[in-house]
Amino acid sequence: PHTPPGAVAQLAAITTSVVSAMSVQHATAVHRGWAAPGAPPAQDWVMTRNVQAFLAAAGLPTTAGVHGGVVTADPVAAQVKGVDGPDWVLGCVLLDVQATLTAHARIGYGHCERLQWDAPSARWLIAPGAQPATAPSTWPGTQAALDAGWVTLALPGQD
Repeated sequence: PHTPPGAVAQLAAITTSVVSAMSVQHATAVHRGWAAPGAPPAQDWVMTRNVQAFLAAAGLPTTAGVHGGVVTADPVAAQVKGVDGPDWVLGCVLLDVQATLTAHARIGYGHCERLQWDAPSARWLIAPGAQPATAPSTWPGTQAALDAGWVTLALPGQD
Protein backbone atom coordinates (compact mmCIF):
# COMPACT_ATOMS: atom_id res chain seq x y z
CA PRO A 1 0.00 0.00 0.00
CA HIS A 2 0.90 3.69 -0.37
CA THR A 3 2.13 3.91 3.24
CA PRO A 4 5.54 3.78 4.95
CA PRO A 5 4.91 0.15 6.04
CA GLY A 6 3.95 -0.60 2.43
CA ALA A 7 7.29 0.80 1.26
CA VAL A 8 9.15 -1.36 3.77
CA ALA A 9 7.15 -4.42 2.69
CA GLN A 10 8.14 -3.75 -0.93
CA LEU A 11 11.77 -3.38 0.11
CA ALA A 12 11.53 -6.70 1.98
CA ALA A 13 10.24 -8.40 -1.17
CA ILE A 14 12.96 -6.84 -3.36
CA THR A 15 15.78 -7.66 -0.94
CA THR A 16 14.54 -11.19 -0.22
CA SER A 17 14.30 -11.95 -3.93
CA VAL A 18 17.86 -10.75 -4.61
CA VAL A 19 19.47 -12.46 -1.62
CA SER A 20 17.62 -15.77 -2.11
CA ALA A 21 18.62 -15.96 -5.79
CA MET A 22 22.23 -14.86 -5.12
CA SER A 23 22.72 -14.16 -8.82
CA VAL A 24 24.11 -10.98 -10.38
CA GLN A 25 21.81 -11.49 -13.37
CA HIS A 26 18.78 -11.76 -11.09
CA ALA A 27 19.86 -8.71 -9.07
CA THR A 28 20.18 -6.76 -12.32
CA ALA A 29 16.72 -7.88 -13.45
CA VAL A 30 15.16 -6.96 -10.09
CA HIS A 31 16.85 -3.57 -10.21
CA ARG A 32 15.59 -3.00 -13.76
CA GLY A 33 12.03 -3.79 -12.66
CA TRP A 34 12.02 -1.87 -9.39
CA ALA A 35 14.33 1.16 -9.74
CA ALA A 36 12.99 4.61 -10.52
CA PRO A 37 14.57 6.69 -13.29
CA GLY A 38 17.68 8.35 -11.88
CA ALA A 39 18.40 5.60 -9.32
CA PRO A 40 21.98 4.35 -9.29
CA PRO A 41 22.59 1.85 -12.11
CA ALA A 42 22.36 -1.87 -11.37
CA GLN A 43 26.14 -2.39 -11.45
CA ASP A 44 26.55 0.26 -8.72
CA TRP A 45 23.57 -0.87 -6.62
CA VAL A 46 24.65 -2.08 -3.18
CA MET A 47 22.65 -5.30 -3.56
CA THR A 48 24.40 -6.21 -6.82
CA ARG A 49 27.75 -5.57 -5.17
CA ASN A 50 26.76 -7.64 -2.13
CA VAL A 51 25.85 -10.58 -4.38
CA GLN A 52 29.19 -10.24 -6.20
CA ALA A 53 31.05 -10.14 -2.87
CA PHE A 54 29.20 -13.22 -1.55
CA LEU A 55 29.92 -15.22 -4.71
CA ALA A 56 33.58 -14.16 -4.73
CA ALA A 57 33.98 -15.07 -1.04
CA ALA A 58 32.41 -18.47 -1.74
CA GLY A 59 34.87 -19.01 -4.58
CA LEU A 60 32.09 -19.01 -7.17
CA PRO A 61 32.16 -17.16 -10.48
CA THR A 62 30.24 -13.90 -10.12
CA THR A 63 28.53 -14.55 -13.44
CA ALA A 64 27.05 -17.90 -12.40
CA GLY A 65 25.19 -17.58 -9.12
CA VAL A 66 24.95 -20.31 -6.49
CA HIS A 67 24.88 -23.78 -8.08
CA GLY A 68 24.49 -26.81 -5.88
CA GLY A 69 23.85 -24.63 -2.84
CA VAL A 70 20.89 -23.01 -1.17
CA VAL A 71 20.45 -19.48 0.15
CA THR A 72 17.32 -18.47 2.03
CA ALA A 73 16.40 -14.99 3.23
CA ASP A 74 13.51 -14.32 5.55
CA PRO A 75 12.53 -10.78 6.60
CA VAL A 76 12.38 -10.73 10.40
CA ALA A 77 12.41 -7.04 11.35
CA ALA A 78 11.99 -3.63 9.77
CA GLN A 79 12.24 0.08 10.44
CA VAL A 80 11.27 3.35 8.85
CA LYS A 81 14.23 5.71 9.23
CA GLY A 82 12.58 8.68 7.57
CA VAL A 83 9.58 9.98 5.64
CA ASP A 84 9.41 13.06 3.43
CA GLY A 85 5.77 13.50 2.55
CA PRO A 86 3.53 10.65 1.42
CA ASP A 87 5.70 9.62 -1.53
CA TRP A 88 9.19 9.13 -0.07
CA VAL A 89 10.44 6.73 2.61
CA LEU A 90 13.83 5.63 3.88
CA GLY A 91 13.04 2.07 4.91
CA CYS A 92 15.13 -0.79 6.22
CA VAL A 93 14.62 -4.53 6.47
CA LEU A 94 16.53 -7.08 8.56
CA LEU A 95 16.85 -10.53 7.03
CA ASP A 96 17.67 -13.90 8.56
CA VAL A 97 19.98 -15.24 5.84
CA GLN A 98 21.00 -18.89 5.75
CA ALA A 99 23.39 -20.32 3.16
CA THR A 100 24.48 -23.86 2.58
CA LEU A 101 27.22 -24.44 0.01
CA THR A 102 29.74 -26.91 1.44
CA ALA A 103 28.95 -25.78 4.99
CA HIS A 104 25.99 -24.02 6.59
CA ALA A 105 26.21 -20.37 7.68
CA ARG A 106 23.64 -17.96 9.08
CA ILE A 107 23.70 -14.16 9.47
CA GLY A 108 21.44 -11.27 10.27
CA TYR A 109 21.62 -8.82 7.35
CA GLY A 110 20.22 -5.29 7.48
CA HIS A 111 19.56 -3.34 4.28
CA CYS A 112 18.19 0.19 3.73
CA GLU A 113 16.97 1.94 0.57
CA ARG A 114 15.43 5.22 -0.43
CA LEU A 115 11.97 4.42 -1.82
CA GLN A 116 9.57 6.61 -3.76
CA TRP A 117 5.96 6.06 -4.72
CA ASP A 118 5.37 5.80 -8.45
CA ALA A 119 1.76 6.89 -9.01
CA PRO A 120 1.40 5.61 -12.60
CA SER A 121 2.35 2.06 -11.61
CA ALA A 122 0.96 2.38 -8.05
CA ARG A 123 4.03 0.85 -6.43
CA TRP A 124 7.15 1.70 -4.45
CA LEU A 125 10.43 1.94 -6.37
CA ILE A 126 14.09 2.32 -5.42
CA ALA A 127 14.56 6.08 -5.43
CA PRO A 128 17.31 8.22 -6.95
CA GLY A 129 20.09 9.41 -4.68
CA ALA A 130 23.10 8.10 -2.86
CA GLN A 131 22.89 4.78 -1.07
CA PRO A 132 21.80 5.35 2.56
CA ALA A 133 24.05 4.41 5.44
CA THR A 134 24.45 0.71 6.04
CA ALA A 135 21.79 -0.75 8.30
CA PRO A 136 22.87 -2.41 11.54
CA SER A 137 23.15 -6.15 10.85
CA THR A 138 22.22 -7.33 14.31
CA TRP A 139 20.96 -10.75 15.27
CA PRO A 140 17.14 -10.74 14.99
CA GLY A 141 15.21 -10.60 18.25
CA THR A 142 18.16 -9.59 20.43
CA GLN A 143 18.54 -6.54 22.64
CA ALA A 144 21.10 -5.22 20.15
CA ALA A 145 18.42 -5.42 17.42
CA LEU A 146 15.95 -3.54 19.62
CA ASP A 147 18.58 -0.94 20.51
CA ALA A 148 19.27 -0.44 16.79
CA GLY A 149 15.58 0.32 16.19
CA TRP A 150 14.49 -2.94 14.55
CA VAL A 151 10.82 -3.81 15.03
CA THR A 152 10.17 -7.54 14.82
CA LEU A 153 7.78 -8.45 12.02
CA ALA A 154 4.65 -10.45 12.71
CA LEU A 155 4.33 -12.92 9.87
CA PRO A 156 1.00 -14.44 8.81
CA GLY A 157 0.03 -17.23 11.17
CA GLN A 158 2.12 -15.87 14.04
CA ASP A 159 0.58 -14.34 17.14
